Amino acid sequence: MTLKYKILNKVNLYSGFFNLNKYEFIHQKHNGEWTDKIDREIFSGCHVASLLPYDPIKNEIILIKQFRAGNLSRYDQDYLYEVVAGVVDSGENAEKAAIRECLEETGCEVKKILPIQGYFPSPGSTEEYYDLFLGEIEAFEGERIMGLDNENEDILVKSFKIDEVKKMLNEKKIKNGLTLVALQWFFLKYYKV
Repeated sequence: MTLKYKILNKVNLYSGFFNLNKYEFIHQKHNGEWTDKIDREIFSGCHVASLLPYDPIKNEIILIKQFRAGNLSRYDQDYLYEVVAGVVDSGENAEKAAIRECLEETGCEVKKILPIQGYFPSPGSTEEYYDLFLGEIEAFEGERIMGLDNENEDILVKSFKIDEVKKMLNEKKIKNGLTLVALQWFFLKYYKV
């Protein structure tokens, strides 16, 4: 396959927890011609493995809540409902990362894993890529606090009945895009009443 773009230059503008790079590029238009030079700042993001924890025996979904800096200026609450997600480590594949993250973030072992979809959450501004899975787990009663101390994680974990999750979706209480994608797939393609 012939690439329909050419990177002319790439400059790192910032290196920290994440990187910010400036790309100069051209790309082929739909009519076959090439654009003039385009400059874009692109957030490096990362390769993320994500997993929707589901207990098919109890018919429950586990959702988590943790503090996220990205919603400070756009949302009036500190916490969002989320599915499990984390960075795929070097030398690790997305499936193994999703299984590892589920144990770290929920305390639940994945008994069976099913790939759902890989996708770019915001390709206009970031290189980030998500691999999303469904993981069958054994749910627990009540709530627990999980997370890795060395990553300063403080994650509230709770099991919800299927009807509770549907109600949360209908009431627009789910604001995290990854979680919306996972739950919509679950109810449209996987869950049979």
